Amino acid sequence: MEARMFASNLWLIIFATISSFSRGIISVIDRYQMGYRKQSSIDVNFLNNICSSVLVTFMLLVILHNYPSPRITSNYLIRVFLYAFLAQVVAYGYSYVFKKVTIMQSVILSKITDLFIPLAILLTMGYFSKSSYLVSIISTIIVVIYIAFEQRKDNLDLKNLAKTFTVIAPLLIAQAAFSPFLTKGLIKPIDLVFFTIMTIYVRCLISLITFIYKNHSLKINGENLTGRVFLIYGSRAVLTLLAQVTYTLATSSPNSSIAWIFLNMTSLYSVIFGDIFLKEKMKFADILVIVLIFVLALFSK
Repeated sequence: MEARMFASNLWLIIFATISSFSRGIISVIDRYQMGYRKQSSIDVNFLNNICSSVLVTFMLLVILHNYPSPRITSNYLIRVFLYAFLAQVVAYGYSYVFKKVTIMQSVILSKITDLFIPLAILLTMGYFSKSSYLVSIISTIIVVIYIAFEQRKDNLDLKNLAKTFTVIAPLLIAQAAFSPFLTKGLIKPIDLVFFTIMTIYVRCLISLITFIYKNHSLKINGENLTGRVFLIYGSRAVLTLLAQVTYTLATSSPNSSIAWIFLNMTSLYSVIFGDIFLKEKMKFADILVIVLIFVLALFSK
């Protein structure tokens, strides 16, 4: 029994680590596309979603060969659409964020929203954890101290940071509040995987409509089709699918609290990879803030 529990927890840790590692690299890719190449967020999201949809189709064919498809009802489709809409709007929001701030600053902004997310979940799901909210309060205080410290050294454009926060914060809070409600009743991992696949297709449709509305055609600028950039889109698609599937598997278990310890390391991976690939140099204060927040999350579990 103990051996089985150990094996189960080990798989949860592996899935969570793969997911957080993948999402850390995705953050760097998005920062490179938006912040350095100055690409259109609508164009980038459209190409990202097309690549993800093509890739997930192969996965779907394999799954359908081994599992029956879920029962598709109007309620199910509505939930898929709303979930996908929230996810895509957040993706557009992060595209804006990565145009304006560094990866470390984007991490700081997302951590500030942690103060409001538990309250939003309380309103939609009626669930509230005092220990988790205490961690949210303490982590927010740490972030505010960090911002004040960096501002004194003139390392932060506070006005730009505040403007960016007003864009991404409401989107993250809305997604966190409604996502558990929209996935309620999806208990089996395979059901969650099917739901995730459907979400990817709907996100592709939404980004297609947005792309056509912006460009009035399906014409894509030639520079987006160079070999190097195409490799970036393909790599991101693989990482997106890997991150979403492993995230689903890691969080679907009743013992998923151990998985969240490793999922919360995404921000640390993002900053480390940003330093390695984008030369966005880490400072001791950056690492200290992220490690402190991670330790707090560890104790809350």
